[in-house]
Amino acid sequence: MDTVEKNQVGNRQAEIIRISTDLFLKNGFSGTSMSKIANACSITKASLYHHFAGKEDLFIACVTDGYKSALIALEDILADTSRRPEAQMRHALDTLYETIISSPVGRMSPLIAEVSRAFPSVARSFHADYIEPQQALLWQLIDRGIDQGEFKDVDKQVLGHLIFGPIVTLSMSREMFASFGDLDAHFPISHLQTGHSDVILGLLKAD
Repeated sequence: MDTVEKNQVGNRQAEIIRISTDLFLKNGFSGTSMSKIANACSITKASLYHHFAGKEDLFIACVTDGYKSALIALEDILADTSRRPEAQMRHALDTLYETIISSPVGRMSPLIAEVSRAFPSVARSFHADYIEPQQALLWQLIDRGIDQGEFKDVDKQVLGHLIFGPIVTLSMSREMFASFGDLDAHFPISHLQTGHSDVILGLLKAD
């Protein structure tokens, strides 16, 4: 397969993933069949199976591919050594909020939790391809802050729960109560995001 063909296949897979993500969000995992996805993508079911072995594999691709931009953004933040660790960490937290709460794939958090019970490979892939590398980047940011005397040494496992727990909970809450006309009054993203970031940076700040 030459470069042009590889690009065409990659572009086609990206389009399938985009359309499938929309369908999974609209209809759920069980309500989204490979036939529906093929029809929505204007391809045959056989062509769809040429790209993805099954619905489970396609769902994993939607989840892991959708979060790649967040990992790239965190890598860029880490690479910008001209900024102080505190500014880098706040930017990193902003990136997590944008990805987990505001992006289409971020809205799949409740669905990921549901599907993972029946298909453990979804949880394992999500953890290996997104959670672990993301945490590794955050730990590098924190270690840099410690080395520069801005941050104190902390229990990273505990801090990880304090960072991700509130963001995922907010994402799931907004999905659960999406029908509320006053959703933003109950779950104001900007206000909670600022407060959460202040708490995390307060815990990290060296005495």
